[in-house]
Amino acid sequence: MKRTIGILLAVLMLTALMGTAYADSSGLGIEPGQAFPDFTVSLTDGTTATLSELLKEKDLVVLNVFASWCGPCEMEFPEMEKSYQAHSDRMVILSVSGDPSDTMEMIADYKASHGLSFPMGLAGDALGFLKVSAFPTTVFIAKDGKVGFIKVGAFTSGEDFEDKVGTFLSDNYNGLPLPSEVAHSYTLQILIGILVMLLFLVIGRWCLFRKAGKPGWHSLIPFLSTYQEYDLCWKGWIGILALLLPAAGGVIGKLAGQANWSVLLTGACSIGYFVFRFMESIKLSKAFGKGTGIGILLALFQNIGRLILGVSKAQYQGAETEA
Repeated sequence: MKRTIGILLAVLMLTALMGTAYADSSGLGIEPGQAFPDFTVSLTDGTTATLSELLKEKDLVVLNVFASWCGPCEMEFPEMEKSYQAHSDRMVILSVSGDPSDTMEMIADYKASHGLSFPMGLAGDALGFLKVSAFPTTVFIAKDGKVGFIKVGAFTSGEDFEDKVGTFLSDNYNGLPLPSEVAHSYTLQILIGILVMLLFLVIGRWCLFRKAGKPGWHSLIPFLSTYQEYDLCWKGWIGILALLLPAAGGVIGKLAGQANWSVLLTGACSIGYFVFRFMESIKLSKAFGKGTGIGILLALFQNIGRLILGVSKAQYQGAETEA
């Protein structure tokens, strides 16, 4: 039991460490509340824009760093345009490309083709102090020249963007910055999750096989380990049927050539799979001297459940596996 608790605590610690990847810091090299350095960038109309000059005329400067090839940038521009049209008397959106491969001609064509009226140009070396890690990145600069809000990644809705604009243009704005929002890629977290699940799978099944008098190395062979594990309590065929049902539903539905049949058969097979999975898990739990609760855990969280069962003091009771 102590060993099981230790493993569970290690898992919780790993989860906590994974969560720290979502830090409040934008990684931009400047954070909300800090003064934004003055800069001058070139625009598509042949003029330039200087932050300090813009702030003399406007109450809010929204600096948007994008790239001409960026899909999320393109998706958020129409909503930004609507907000700009509504608040252009007090706010300016300054959108500049941070991709060195973009040219002024490309940005001019981009602006015209997308029907955008706010100033656009190139970031160039003028914004070299920013550590832009993703396009788009948007910085709200308040009237006092300080960073009010940073968004790394696209705004998911026009309402979200308008809400932020409304905060800084409100007569009741208290001058305090808003926390940064950073859109993360979940690829690394997904890969870590898969590796952790594989670790649970191998260790848990290894221990199960050893307790049942089976060679532990079977756990290293995916299909063989599946068959051997099912064989511990179902003599093979029920477990293999549960394993093949979802695939069979998709194949049959595909052969039928009709989407409705495919959905219906896949759904029916999936229901059958989960029924057999619960039955198999409860039977496996009893075979190792555990109750229905552990069986449900096995059904819902297979790899974690097998790890807990495998490292516990459960004893395999072969007589209970007879059909």
